[in-house]
Amino acid sequence: MEKSSESNFPKLEKPSGKKQTATVVVGALAVAWLAIEIVFKPLFKKFNSSKDKSDSDDATAPPPPSDA
Repeated sequence: MEKSSESNFPKLEKPSGKKQTATVVVGALAVAWLAIEIVFKPLFKKFNSSKDKSDSDDATAPPPPSDA
């Protein structure tokens, strides 16, 4: 008897093209978002600190006089 060259392992299905493409796109978006966060972090800090300064200046200003 001749032995079959095929084994009896179940065939593994490849992920569908759409599923694989979606996974790659989501991964690329995540990496891009992380890169933007890292690159612009100093700019965001500078913007937030200047915004905080203007808010604190308004908080320490005396209230306007009332005409009552």
